[in-house]
Amino acid sequence: MADTLDIVFAALADPTRRRILALLLEDDMAVTDVASAFDISLAAISKHLGALDKAGLITREKRGRVVWCKLEPDALRDASVWMQAFGQFDGPDLDALEGLLDAFATNMGDGLLAALVAAETDVWRALQTGDAAADEAALHPSFLGVYTDGPADRAAHTGQLANGPTIAEFAIDRAQAMPLAPALALLTYRARFTRMGGDAAEEMWVSSLWRAEADGWVNLFSQDTPAR
Repeated sequence: MADTLDIVFAALADPTRRRILALLLEDDMAVTDVASAFDISLAAISKHLGALDKAGLITREKRGRVVWCKLEPDALRDASVWMQAFGQFDGPDLDALEGLLDAFATNMGDGLLAALVAAETDVWRALQTGDAAADEAALHPSFLGVYTDGPADRAAHTGQLANGPTIAEFAIDRAQAMPLAPALALLTYRARFTRMGGDAAEEMWVSSLWRAEADGWVNLFSQDTPAR
């Protein structure tokens, strides 16, 4: 299984191949039609199709004089089983495939850091506005936070907003992102903030574990470390 996963994930790592799979989600396509969607040569597209074929993600068959490409979602069965360790996919259906492609596009692309900072900012903004629903939506049901006053689950994190906003101002800087696995990434950053009713600004380092789902990133774990 490990060898199969290596081949599948290696095939998915290339953005052109992910775009090809996204095209084939709609319907079978002739090789020439696939090539027409890209600003690269037919020979280059053929190499990408060969990699996808080798990974079992597509099949190519000749119908008359035309070579057609067909998506093979069942080829993601092993990858889907592996991904279930993160609770994301139940089976190799087309919706799961589309979610996996989106996760790879974000998780392996240049937009990872920006996406995670935006997701983290949404959590802080929920604390600033007192939006308990937005705070809950950003956190996984099994979320665990480790803070200076002890651990907290999602209910406790959201519950702090029962009496309104808890943060007056905040800023995030010195952020870094690290992909850990497909659809799983770690964000670290420095937070500077002022609590509601407080005068003194506070500063801490945050380590936050995020998972990409079909409708966006969800926070699995967060730990605060006071800055010195």
